[in-house]
Amino acid sequence: MSQVLQSIPSGHEQVSCVSAVTDENPSYDDLLGAVEYLLDERKHLMQRLTFAERTAQEFCEQARYANSLARTAQTSVILAKDQTKSERKSKAGVPTTWIGGSWLAPSESVLAPAETAWQDGNAQKALTMVTLLFQRHDITVSEDVHMNLFTSAILRASGDLAQAGKYAEDALVIAREADSYMLASKAEFHRGLCFLKQNRFAQAQWCLVLASHLEGHQDQIEANRVFADERRRNLGPSDPGRKFDLACI
Repeated sequence: MSQVLQSIPSGHEQVSCVSAVTDENPSYDDLLGAVEYLLDERKHLMQRLTFAERTAQEFCEQARYANSLARTAQTSVILAKDQTKSERKSKAGVPTTWIGGSWLAPSESVLAPAETAWQDGNAQKALTMVTLLFQRHDITVSEDVHMNLFTSAILRASGDLAQAGKYAEDALVIAREADSYMLASKAEFHRGLCFLKQNRFAQAQWCLVLASHLEGHQDQIEANRVFADERRRNLGPSDPGRKFDLACI
């Protein structure tokens, strides 16, 4: 009997045992706090991983975009060397001027009166004159392309970007069907300016690279290309202005 009693801890010893058990086994509130902390850390980790994934995707997209621009620029150089003599005709001695900040005059003689009207500040009169020209049946391919691009330039300057883009696209189709690199380059230049006005900076860059060897336009092309590149880089990863639309090639 005495041996059994001796095996039972005294009151002081019982308190010590209970305390030890409590220290070794956290309370419910402690466990709950620890779980909440782990869940919160998991949430932050997932956010960081998501950001890292998006950043990696953005870097990959920019790399593909840079490679595409490089290949296109290389192709443009090759095509520029293969231009026909008729497309290389020099206008030496003929003074040129920029109208509305985006149209280099003179272009085609058939457009001379309309160019003069726009230069004098009467864009509506110039647009009316070109509209009448579209009704003629004796215009050449070059005149047709320039009429579309001239109309696009006036509409772009007036803020009608949707119609301006349409006329530039029509000009590109005509130039490609005629297999004219020079005319297609000029159409790409005006397409690029339309995309720039629409804040579609990646698309604008692409078009301006395609137009990079357009005679008499190099300074304007480079200035607008650099501007588009700077604006694109300042956009957020998901901004449409950073995206390149293959359907618009």
